[in-house]
Amino acid sequence: LLLVTAFAAFLASATVRADGKCGGNTCDEFSPCCNGSYCSSGALYCMPGLCDPSKSYKPDSCWKVAHCIDQKVDFSSKNAFAPIADYEGDPSKTAFVSQWTPNHASIQNGKLSLTLEKDGDSSLGATVLNTRQIQYGQVSAVVQSGCASPGVVSSVIIRNDKIGDEIDFEFVGGDISTVQSNYYWHNQLDYTKMIKSPHIGDTTQELHTYQINWTPDEITWAVDGKPFRTVKRSDTWDDSAKAYKYPDSEATVSFSIWDAGAGGAQGTIDWAGGLVDWSKGPFNMQVKSIDISCYYKGNDTTYTPPNSDDNSEEDESSDNSDSSEEESSDSSNSEEDSSDSDGGVSNTKTGTSSNGKSNGGSSKDAASDDDVESGADSSFNSPLILASLVSAFAVVAGSAVTRF
Repeated sequence: LLLVTAFAAFLASATVRADGKCGGNTCDEFSPCCNGSYCSSGALYCMPGLCDPSKSYKPDSCWKVAHCIDQKVDFSSKNAFAPIADYEGDPSKTAFVSQWTPNHASIQNGKLSLTLEKDGDSSLGATVLNTRQIQYGQVSAVVQSGCASPGVVSSVIIRNDKIGDEIDFEFVGGDISTVQSNYYWHNQLDYTKMIKSPHIGDTTQELHTYQINWTPDEITWAVDGKPFRTVKRSDTWDDSAKAYKYPDSEATVSFSIWDAGAGGAQGTIDWAGGLVDWSKGPFNMQVKSIDISCYYKGNDTTYTPPNSDDNSEEDESSDNSDSSEEESSDSSNSEEDSSDSDGGVSNTKTGTSSNGKSNGGSSKDAASDDDVESGADSSFNSPLILASLVSAFAVVAGSAVTRF
């Protein structure tokens, strides 16, 4: 009877667990989350979009998606930003996190600063992610681009990296007086849909408000309250695909700065205005504040931090923003396990967005111990470092296939 019971327990555990095979490693209860080919714990491995549920110790090893609530984030406030190594999974305590190690993002003079600089023969940029996801709503960011040289790209992106849906603003050093708008559906890249804003002024010297208003029916891009582009869902119908090619999946808001020449793709270099003049660096993108207003209201009133000893849900009594939450009967954005989520982030496992454009991080395909600064173990075998190296290498590989 004991043998039968033990065997039944084994079968039960086998059906609950994912395969646990993460590259050449096997995730366990102490290093439960898989990102790329490495297992560990912490945000770099366990955040939704970074964590692969099918390769982790269990499908629910990955942290649950934190859905949208209205946020007014001033980056001079203490809960606005943290390095990813310091983030413990509770979005009520941190609104945005860096993705890279070293992170090259910090709070400077009350603003979020993302830095791109020369790193030996390579370059190192930055990506910063919102700790919540949004499906429709309005995003307004007060930004100064960092594109003070040809070849430097800054961006404000709403992206689901798993599905490949994206809505963005992109600034390029080849034209500092406008911002580009674009959108993608299921990673189907069509750069001909890019439309520039009217003349703004010097985007590298002035703060402007860049707004995306995203509803189930249309997307509108605006600068300083003046709309300059609207895409209607009804106009995106593709008869051959029998689908509306319109981004509609829950996604992550992010900021990034990166070197268009990191992967050597000539099309990307030309698009950004040429190679970076490093004598003008380092380059800093600054974000003063961001307002996020959810289309679906009140769909995340509780949250359980992943490190909590109590598995019961706790009221999210304080948030990182002046948030308003209303009850809603809408169930399309109800709390769900990350194993069922299509949510994602720009530049997650590979260090590039799936359209192949490097959105920050290192363009290096190798790094020494001295290249990595984090709160984790600094030995070369540290999973935190290894994941950063994988991401860094993928920047080169991903960038090489873009914008020919």
